[in-house]
Amino acid sequence: MSEWLSVLTLGGIWVSNCNTVTTYKRRSLTKHLSKIFEYPLTVVEAPMGYGKTTAMKEFFKDVKEKILWQTIADDSVIVFWNGFCRLIRKIDPAGADRLAGLGVPSNSVFMEEALNIVEDIELSEKAVIVFDDYHLLGSKEIDRFLELMVKLELPNLHIVILSRSAFGENTAELVLKGFCWVIGKNCFELSREEIREYCELFGITLNTEETTFLLSYTEGWISAVYLCILGYLQDGHMERQSSLHELIDKAVYRNSSAESKEFLLNVCIFDYFSLKQAQHMWRKNGAGMVLEQLVRNNAFIKYDQGSEKYSMHNIITSYLRSKFKQLGENQQKETYKTAGKWYANNRDYLNAMDYFYQAADFDSLFSAIEADKGNGIDNAHKERLIRYFTECPRQIKREHPWACLIYAINLFSFNEIGLFAEQCAEIAEYIDQLSEKEEPMKEQLAGELELLRSFSQYNHIQGMSEYHQKAASLLKGSSQFMDRNSSWTFGAPSVLYMFYRKSGELEQEVKDMFKAMPHYYRLTDGHGSGAENVMQAERYYHIGDFENAEIAAHKATYAGRSQGQMSIVLCALFVELRLEAMKGNLEAIVDGLLNMREVIKQRKLYSDIHTLDLCEGFIYAFLNQEKKIPAWIAQGNLQDSSIHFPSYAFFNIVWGKSLLISGQYLKLIGLSNEFIGTASVFPNLLGQVYAYIYEAAAKYKLGYHNDAQVIMQQALDIAAPDGLLMPFAENGEYIIDLLMSSEKNGTYSEFIRRIRDVSSVLMRRQETMRAKLDSDDKKFKLTEREREIAELVANGMANNAIGKTLHIAEVTVKKILQNIYTKLNIRSRTVLTRIVVEQKIE
Repeated sequence: MSEWLSVLTLGGIWVSNCNTVTTYKRRSLTKHLSKIFEYPLTVVEAPMGYGKTTAMKEFFKDVKEKILWQTIADDSVIVFWNGFCRLIRKIDPAGADRLAGLGVPSNSVFMEEALNIVEDIELSEKAVIVFDDYHLLGSKEIDRFLELMVKLELPNLHIVILSRSAFGENTAELVLKGFCWVIGKNCFELSREEIREYCELFGITLNTEETTFLLSYTEGWISAVYLCILGYLQDGHMERQSSLHELIDKAVYRNSSAESKEFLLNVCIFDYFSLKQAQHMWRKNGAGMVLEQLVRNNAFIKYDQGSEKYSMHNIITSYLRSKFKQLGENQQKETYKTAGKWYANNRDYLNAMDYFYQAADFDSLFSAIEADKGNGIDNAHKERLIRYFTECPRQIKREHPWACLIYAINLFSFNEIGLFAEQCAEIAEYIDQLSEKEEPMKEQLAGELELLRSFSQYNHIQGMSEYHQKAASLLKGSSQFMDRNSSWTFGAPSVLYMFYRKSGELEQEVKDMFKAMPHYYRLTDGHGSGAENVMQAERYYHIGDFENAEIAAHKATYAGRSQGQMSIVLCALFVELRLEAMKGNLEAIVDGLLNMREVIKQRKLYSDIHTLDLCEGFIYAFLNQEKKIPAWIAQGNLQDSSIHFPSYAFFNIVWGKSLLISGQYLKLIGLSNEFIGTASVFPNLLGQVYAYIYEAAAKYKLGYHNDAQVIMQQALDIAAPDGLLMPFAENGEYIIDLLMSSEKNGTYSEFIRRIRDVSSVLMRRQETMRAKLDSDDKKFKLTEREREIAELVANGMANNAIGKTLHIAEVTVKKILQNIYTKLNIRSRTVLTRIVVEQKIE
C-alpha cells in the first residue's frame, strides 16, 4: 500500500508524508461541530466514507468536556444497552447498575423507569455521549428512548449520533422545538477549492480540467478523493473507475502483499477485532507484525487504545467482504467456524452460535447452546433459535439432547405450544435411542423431560403434579433447567386466578395445591414457595372469610421471602391490599404499593414492575381513580409488558374494570367475547367471572336489562357453587340492582344476600377512601408565567426554544421551571407534562 496517509480531522485533513504533518483547516465544518454544546442532541448524517467519525474524534481532542464514546457494531439492542450502561457507569455507577438491571426499555413501563433513572444522574461537568455507526442498530425503541432522554434536557449532558441515515422519525420535530442540531452530508463535502488545496498537500497541482473532473467524479467525497490521489501517485494521471470497489482495488488492494491480502480476508468478517482475535483467525505466526504494518502504512485501518480493538474503514470492509464471498464455500465456512471457536472460547455464546450457523457447523452450534444453558437467549432470539433447530440435521440433534431440552424450555416461554409438544416428542425418541452404557444420563434426561411435559397440563394441578412425581423418581437432584428466579405466576398477581379451573371444586383444588407443591419444590429448589398459602388466602378472601385470609397471606409472605420468590410475595401483597380496602385503610394501601415498588427498584427486579402495576391498577380501578391506573393497562397495551400469555386474562380483569369506570361501555361489550375467549384457554374461571360481571354491568348501564340479566346469570353459575362473592361485592355500585332482580327470581338468593351484605360495607369504605384521594388530588396553583412555561414544556419545547418564544433568557426559563418543580413537588418534565395534560394546574 502507499506510504501516504490521510485522515479527516478537526475541520480539516491531516496529511502525513514521511516525518511531516500538515493540517488543512476547514473553518465551516469546525463551526458546525462547535454547536454541539448548544443542543441536547446533535445528529451527524452522512454516507459511508465522509469522515464523520474521524472528524468528531479530532474535534474532541481540543475540548475539555468528558467524552463517552460507543461504537455500534450490529443490530443487537441488548449489546447496545450493555454498552450504554458501561458509559453511564463512568458517570454514575449506581445509576448504571439500575439501568443494567432494568434491561432494554422495550415497553412504556420500562421506558418511564429508564428515564427516571437517567434523570437522577447528576453531572458536575459537561459530558458528551457519542453513538457512532448508529444506523446499524435500527431500533425504534432505542430511537424513542433517546428522543425522550433528549427532551429531559439533562444539565451538562449532550448526545451526538453519527449515522449514515436519518435518526428516528421525529428529527424534524426535535429540530423545530430546539432540541436538536443536524450536521448533514453537505458539511463534509469538499468544494472545488478545497479539493485543489487538499491535493497540493500531497504535492499534486491540479489544472482546471483535472479539478473539475475530480469534483464531478467524487462529488466532494473525501474517501473517493483520497483514493483518486493514491491512483494519481501511482499512474501520474486522474482516471475514472466504473465503481468505488474498482478504485479501491486499483489504488489499495493490488499493491498489498499476498500475506496482507490473506490476513485481511480472514478478519474482514468482523466489524472490530483484537490482536488476540486476529492471531486466532490468522493461524500463522507474525499476525501482530502484519497488523502493525497495515496500520502504519494506510489510513483505512485504525487502532482504538481505549477498547484495544482494530477496525477497518467501512468502504474497505465492504470491498473485502465482496472479495470474501468470491472464495470457495469450504474456505468461507472454515473462516466462520474459526470465528465461532473464538467466541465460544471467550464464552460469548450468542456470537458463537451465529458464526457456527454461517459455517453450517451445527455440532459446534449446539455445543454452544449447551454451554450457554439458555441464559443468553430471550425473545429477541426466537426466530433465530427456531431456524437453527429447523435446519439442523436430525442426527446432530439426537447427539445433543441437552440443547434440545433448552430449546423446548424456550419454546414454552415463546408461547409456541405446538412446537413445544413436537420437540418434547422428538426428545423422547432421542432418549429411547441412548444405549445401556448411557443409563445414568438417560434417567436424568428422562426426568427433565417429565418436568417439561408438566407444562402440557398447565393449570391442571393434579395433572402437573403427576409429571412432577415422575420427574422426581428419575432425577437424582434438582432440575438443571428450571430457573427458580423466574416469575412463578407468569406475571399475574394471583395464584387462584391461575389454577381455579372448575366450578364447585375450588376448595378441593386448594387441597390439591397443598399436596402438589412439595413435589415441585424438591425439583426446583423452592421455586414458587408459598403458592399454596396464597391460593388458600385468596379463596378465604373471595368467600368473605377475611380473618383466615389474612393469616394465610402472612404465611405466604414469609414463605416467599424466605426463598426469594418475589412473584409469591406480590401475590400475598395483593391479598393484603384488598383486605385493607375492606377495612377502609387507604394509608396502608398507598404505603404498601409505594414500599413494594421501592423494594423492586432497589433489588433491580424490574420484571416484577408489571405485576405490581396489575395490583395497583386493580386497586385504583376499584377506587374509581381512572387517572392512577398505569397507562399501559388503561390503554390495553399488552405488548407494553413483560407478562406472558397465562397472565393475559388477569390483565383483562384490570383493563375491563378500567373501561367500566371510564364509561366506555360499548368498547367493553365489544371486547367481552375476546376476554371470555382468553380466559377459556386453560381455563381461568376467575377471569370469566369478572368478564361476565363487566359485560352485564355495561349492558345494564345502556338499558339492555334483559341481556344483562342473562349474562349476570352466567357469572353467578360459575361463582356461586364455590361461594365466591367478592368479585360481585367489589363491583356492587354497578350491579347491585341487577343482583336484586336475580334475588327476586329466587336464583342464588342466599348467595346474593351475602353479596349485598358485604357490598354495603365495602361501598361505604370505598366512598370514604375516594373522598380522601380526591381531596389530596386538589389542583395546583401556578403564576401566569409559570403556567405558560408549563404548557410549553407539555407541548414538547426545549428551554432555549421556550426562551425565544417568550423573549426571555434561557437561564430565566430554567429558574422558573425549578420553581414549578418545587411547587408541584416533582422533578421532571415527564411528570409536569402529565400534570398539564390531566389539567391539574390552574
